[in-house]
Amino acid sequence: MKKLLLSGLLAIATVVGVNAQKAGYDPVKAPFGHGEDSVNCRLNLSLMQTSAKAESYDSALKPWMAVYENCPASSKNIYIYGPRIFKALYEATPDAAKKKEYLDKTMEIYDTRIKYYGEDDAKGTILAYKAYDYMELMGEKTDQAVVYDWLGEAIGEMKGNMNPLDAYSYYMVASLSQYLSDNSKKDQYLKDYFAVVGYVDQAIANAKSANDQANADYLGMVKDGIVKGFVNSGAGDCKTLTEYYADKVEPNKANKEFLNEVINALGSVGCSETDLYFAASEYLYRLEPSAGAAIGLANKSLRDKDYDTALKYYDEAANLETDKNKASDYMMQLAGIFSNQRNFAKARQAAIEATAYNPNNGEAYILIAQLYASSANNIFSEPEKAGLVYLVAVDKLQKARAVDPSVASKANSLINRYSAAFMDTETAFMMGIKSGETVFIPGWIGESTTVRLR
Repeated sequence: MKKLLLSGLLAIATVVGVNAQKAGYDPVKAPFGHGEDSVNCRLNLSLMQTSAKAESYDSALKPWMAVYENCPASSKNIYIYGPRIFKALYEATPDAAKKKEYLDKTMEIYDTRIKYYGEDDAKGTILAYKAYDYMELMGEKTDQAVVYDWLGEAIGEMKGNMNPLDAYSYYMVASLSQYLSDNSKKDQYLKDYFAVVGYVDQAIANAKSANDQANADYLGMVKDGIVKGFVNSGAGDCKTLTEYYADKVEPNKANKEFLNEVINALGSVGCSETDLYFAASEYLYRLEPSAGAAIGLANKSLRDKDYDTALKYYDEAANLETDKNKASDYMMQLAGIFSNQRNFAKARQAAIEATAYNPNNGEAYILIAQLYASSANNIFSEPEKAGLVYLVAVDKLQKARAVDPSVASKANSLINRYSAAFMDTETAFMMGIKSGETVFIPGWIGESTTVRLR
């Protein structure tokens, strides 16, 4: 460490300020220089790379300074190893003034890299790595406004092609941090949020089209974190979003991208029963029928108690939805509505359609079981036979836990309750019903099951 510190002290006079090459240096035609300069450049590059690869940064510093000052366009490794050298110097010294010099030099190296290698490597990627090293060195003293500016420029340039992928997250952390420190920046945070979520969605689509499921999954986690931060920020409540978009929907009624943004934003905070949400949904549906727009119109129909129209739009939303799990959820929402209306036959049909989209939707089978149990006293003319209805309810619960382990606890609890309502042995004997035989449950249920007694 003492050797590294000494090397750093000797380099202080040269690390501060802008690097200046020899007069006549041509980074394009002669990146190594001419004559003896070219020989020295190649030698120092070799010495620098050998030492840096071995993490002997004290030995790497002098040849690094030589190539950085005299032939800065000769190798990208100058800009790969340079930050490592000065970060090591930063960590090795307790002197605050020297730390600042090493920090500044590290940041300058990235700017110089953009100058000479900004076409080889995307400027946004270089800026992101600059921001990362800044955060690493500053730690808890990181100025989020600095991170926000650098990553904002990076993401603004690369949009849905950002690399590294987690730059989206760090940028939104910086944006959120500024909003939490100064609530007058709410509009900026909202603007950042919707823009970045759109970029992440595009990045996910890019990854999937390239058959890169690993990055698609990672980006999905990045997006989840950004959305959770937004929902918990307090900036994205229904009132705020409605006010934010109130005067923007009408002028953008022909903008599909914008209307999708509005619908997704309002839906993400449970604000899907407002006139603004319905208006955006209707405009979008006219332009291009989509699952989101159809759900918006379905919700409007429900509000207006136009259930036939609501059913039409729910069906259409499920058919248009590319995510089968979401399509299944749409049908479950419809099943719940019919259940609340005590229209059990239609509720069951919607639940069955939910399982057609997602065969592992255990909640759908649980709902059907509950519908059957709710009808137990209304199926047979003989009240003693009510216990037979609970048989088909338990059948559905057993199916639920078989296809969806996540609902096993709920299913088991209901199985215990409904099994206790099975017909008892004495009643079965009096009615000529035997355990193990097949029995048909009439009415709207219309299913056969095997008799079990308690």
